Amino acid sequence: MRDPRVTRRQFTLGSMLAATVQAMPWHRAFAQAPAARAGYKPPNHFLSLLNRPAQYPANFAHWDYVNPDAPKGGQLVLGTLGTFDTLNDYSALGTSTRVVMAALYEALISSNLDELAVEYANLAESVEESDDKLSLICRLRDGPHFHDGKPITTDDILFTHETFREKAAPYFRATYYEYLDRIDVLDDRTVRFTAKDLSNPELLMGVAGMPILPKHWWSTRDFSAPILEPMLGSGRRRLKAVDAGRSFTLERVEDYWGKDLPQNVGTGNFDQITYQYYRDFNVLYEALKAGEFDFMSITSPQEWTTGFNSLPALKTGAFKKEEFPSEAPESYGMLIFNLRRPLFSDVRVRRALNYLYDFETTQKTSYYGLYQRAQGHFPNTEFMFEGLPQGRELEILEKYRGRIPDEIFNTEFRQPTSDGNGNIRSNLRAALDLLKQAGWELRDNRLTNVATGDVAAIEMIFFDSEMEKTILPFSQNLRRIGIQATPRLLDIPQFQNRMHEFEFDVLPGFMPPAYPPGAEQKSRWHSIYADQKGGLNIQGTRDPVVDEMVDYLVSTDDWDERVAVSRAFNRYITWQFYSIMLYYDPIDRIGYWDIFGRPDKRPKMNLGFATWWYSEHNPQALRGRRR
Repeated sequence: MRDPRVTRRQFTLGSMLAATVQAMPWHRAFAQAPAARAGYKPPNHFLSLLNRPAQYPANFAHWDYVNPDAPKGGQLVLGTLGTFDTLNDYSALGTSTRVVMAALYEALISSNLDELAVEYANLAESVEESDDKLSLICRLRDGPHFHDGKPITTDDILFTHETFREKAAPYFRATYYEYLDRIDVLDDRTVRFTAKDLSNPELLMGVAGMPILPKHWWSTRDFSAPILEPMLGSGRRRLKAVDAGRSFTLERVEDYWGKDLPQNVGTGNFDQITYQYYRDFNVLYEALKAGEFDFMSITSPQEWTTGFNSLPALKTGAFKKEEFPSEAPESYGMLIFNLRRPLFSDVRVRRALNYLYDFETTQKTSYYGLYQRAQGHFPNTEFMFEGLPQGRELEILEKYRGRIPDEIFNTEFRQPTSDGNGNIRSNLRAALDLLKQAGWELRDNRLTNVATGDVAAIEMIFFDSEMEKTILPFSQNLRRIGIQATPRLLDIPQFQNRMHEFEFDVLPGFMPPAYPPGAEQKSRWHSIYADQKGGLNIQGTRDPVVDEMVDYLVSTDDWDERVAVSRAFNRYITWQFYSIMLYYDPIDRIGYWDIFGRPDKRPKMNLGFATWWYSEHNPQALRGRRR
């Protein structure tokens, strides 16, 4: 899990916050490149994971989902939950915005909203992959420069990666620099990245996709420390104002070097974007209704269903609600166990607690029927397992027969269910049976360890009041079997600190999807990261089978094999109940004041808010006239 403020819509609607302010995407028409070097494929305008084909040719006019004639201008105000005390999104210290650095900096390659697992040349005019897949050569375009006019050079690229390797957040370093051998500057416009081996086929794309920092600016500052000073950037926006913890404003850079290139056509249409922060979800929603900001992803089922019904502007059309089915991989919710706690070391205990999450009743009473139960990891993708293992997935699992539960081979996984009316007697009995097998029994209405006499107690920390709808009913069910359950609502910095220091029993997390699953899974699951504070292995998994599976998953360089091993890995970790799988939502829901124009066509993998523009077609929706 990344920053605790990541919402369940992070991949699609949640990511609009970053996408709106980036030079999104900034790929250039493919320039005439030199002939192929010995040992390398010919220069190309894109990179892909596991040989995925590219949708866009070298000299496309613009992305298919934009309006090339979209007008520029206007001010956009967005609301977001939380606070921030640093603008550096890559440091381990502080609570970051998760937006600013994506807005200010460009990378050698970048993505678009029609494709997953394909990246196009951006700061680079071309990329060249080595025949042995160990190296990638990137050649800089002629013209990119930072906002102070100084050109972006290979020295900046080298400085960036040296800085990230030494000072970036641990999970970031683990995902990339564990596998990277070296970076060579071949000339003043060309760099070469070389991997240590082929154990991470996604590495070269990952490092080429990192933002390039200005060496002359950052070399006099401590990258690892929190920073609120407006940073020197290179993208189409710069920081205009910062009010620490409350808001920041980005403005258009008039002399942005790439503003007229075809890859920027129809995107980044607002002159100014302000992000306003709110500490409470209820206050955030009320601010939207009051017209304090313009657009929001609606993630609360109650707010979506009933929260706007009394808003006059909804009836007049000044405010609008819309929903769109999503084809993209989805974020999914979990209640994560801290496996460092003795109580959770036994899989039978973890499985027993899974029986106490009553999805059907909570779906009816609090989720308003909007969610789908997550049966495993990677929902809404081909990496989700189904039925009994078959084909190549079964062959992979057979290698572990005797080391993994037999039921993985002969029992179809199904989450416990209820009648939706709060009656979970059969689930309570199943939970108590498992707990008894694990050495726990009820004594004076308290779940007690037979061997030690310890009484089971669980503190559940969370930072979002919306999670009370999940946490509180679950706590009540824990108490029904004698567990002393204590829900504790914290502010975001407290939650983040306790998560990073592993000072928790159970906490909720929404896992942003990875497509395809790759090196980030090693940072999240491998035992070598179990004690790395500030890392992604929040739960503290230490399992040789997981280690072997995730190492193989990362190393696969064929798409079909990656699908098979991801399903096998997914199936195994789901049966191990390292967390209680909650829900996901395959629908994008938005609320906004009617001040926008937008293209007729949406991108395939996103709402496409980055392509919208400011419009005054509805006077009642303009700021100062909203009621």
